[in-house]
Amino acid sequence: MAPDPHHQRALELGRHNAERTTPRYRSILLHWLARRLRRPRRVKSEPLPAVERGQVSITWGGHATVLIRTHRLTVLTDPVLGRSVYGSRRETAPGIGADQVASANLVLVSHGAADHLDVATLARVQRSATVVVPQRTAAQVSPLGFARLVELGVGETIEHRGLTIEACAVRHGDRDHPAVAYLLRGEGPSIFFCGASGYFEGFARIGRNKPDLALLPIAGYWPPSFRERHMSPIDALYAFEDLRARLMVPIAYGTFALSYEKIHDPERWLAELVKSRSLDPYVATLRPGESRVFVAPSPSDDDDDEHLAIGGPESKSPGMLGAQA
Repeated sequence: MAPDPHHQRALELGRHNAERTTPRYRSILLHWLARRLRRPRRVKSEPLPAVERGQVSITWGGHATVLIRTHRLTVLTDPVLGRSVYGSRRETAPGIGADQVASANLVLVSHGAADHLDVATLARVQRSATVVVPQRTAAQVSPLGFARLVELGVGETIEHRGLTIEACAVRHGDRDHPAVAYLLRGEGPSIFFCGASGYFEGFARIGRNKPDLALLPIAGYWPPSFRERHMSPIDALYAFEDLRARLMVPIAYGTFALSYEKIHDPERWLAELVKSRSLDPYVATLRPGESRVFVAPSPSDDDDDEHLAIGGPESKSPGMLGAQA
């Protein structure tokens, strides 16, 4: 019987994660107590760039909060501007402000947990906005009175002002509190947004769509059991390859200490992997408050299966990540 390729990749990831010594907190509670005496680190928010037809702007707000702008729409994912989550104080100030939250006309919530759905932040969004949430999550949002509130199950889609939003499976949440990712397709670059997930075979299925941009979480991996529901940087790179995406934007790290790896370890580990595997053209790491404008690939790029350019010439695929040292 032929070996299952996903099973082999999962075993390989297990070895990669086990072989690395992860800098970690001895006590997460003591870290939380120490953080209560400090203010969040300030960030330098830049003016939002202009976005033309066929383009998309990505602004990272911290954790899974992302501002996605096209020439017609302002999309906000998992809006959380609060000072703390589950007792963990924010380590870095939000990279987007209340005015930018208020400007959103489409909000995508990936999970009903407090680090993805913050009612106080959602209350700042204009009531004319459309809000999309996973199944059995609308009750948390409906008292706010948005014009359109939609629950999406895996495989279901809605259309909003020329943008198609499809809910995709993730390995996170549970039956009572489902979690989803979202695939966004319009006239500009297509986007896969994943607020939280463990590595699983579903990324390869989603990869049939070849999204241009993959927004993937890279924290929450210690202790090892947390990888059932979260990804380490190398897990995220394997997911990126499975998705057959053109460019990866790492998210959901460096904001709240919700696991035992040290707060800056995900970013540092990812940087090491990008350097050692020559993946710099394929990973765009943003600071909180930083924006980047991406252009739609040309039809010839799709035919050649090349990766999305960031203000420069296209580069060829990096090949199998798992085969590299």
